Amino acid sequence: MISMTGFGRGELQLGGRAYRVEARSYNNRFLDVKIRLPWSDGELESRTLALVRRLVVRGRVEIAVTEERGGRSEARLHLDEGVARSLGETLRQLASLTGTDLATAARLMPPLKELVGLETVATEEAWPALDRGLQVALGGLTTMRRTEGAALQVDVAGHLDRVREAAERIGVLAADQPAQARQRLEDRLRRLLGTGQQAGGGSASVDPARLAEEVALFADRADISEELARLGSHFEQLRGMLEVTGEVGRRFEFMLQELHRELNTIASKTDSAEIAHLVVDAKASVERMREQAQNVE
Repeated sequence: MISMTGFGRGELQLGGRAYRVEARSYNNRFLDVKIRLPWSDGELESRTLALVRRLVVRGRVEIAVTEERGGRSEARLHLDEGVARSLGETLRQLASLTGTDLATAARLMPPLKELVGLETVATEEAWPALDRGLQVALGGLTTMRRTEGAALQVDVAGHLDRVREAAERIGVLAADQPAQARQRLEDRLRRLLGTGQQAGGGSASVDPARLAEEVALFADRADISEELARLGSHFEQLRGMLEVTGEVGRRFEFMLQELHRELNTIASKTDSAEIAHLVVDAKASVERMREQAQNVE
């Protein structure tokens, strides 16, 4: 089991400058990668994205490469000299045509995004250094995600054991439900018949066949053997998922939903206060696992 939360840091040297590489990840339904480089190079971004996708399956991942500058990291800008020369010539022509000075002509011109941009680097020169820094940062990120995942696994396993224990106790109690229902019906009929005899002075008796039929109907309505069997199957599948090191979060969440559904059905079929109490405790553990599962890759 792997957590979607992690952090890793690396370093690289390029062109006599030092850069810091940081990789952060958070929980997210899908893989969402954000990359921020100090260079304007689509190929470097593409290679960085491919590297992240090989190591991370799900979660929001942020990759930031910043230059080390005495505690401040800033992207370097470069001036496009060709655009600048063309802009100067255009301003002179505009000033001549409008009979104004260059400052006034400059105010008439719209800003040019092409004039100043992020510093560019040669892809094949920069990638080996960037790759090494990314590998270190993503290695640290992966280690932290696995460590966090191990802690999640222990916590979830404890809650799963508590739900299993509750289900086993419910099974024991459910086996006594028909006998208890028969006893309750007999007691109720005895009281009713006793009241009728006192009022009318006559005699009355309970039809054993009719009583057995009522008990059988109750037992059928209250039967939770199928729900308990499905719970047992769900437990085995969830326990197996705890040992998976790859992507398991979505399947785990789905199985917890099924676990919750079976517990709700059991609660609706029983009139036992003790079983209802066990169901409430089990559902609390399931909710806790669902919260944890949201951070599982």
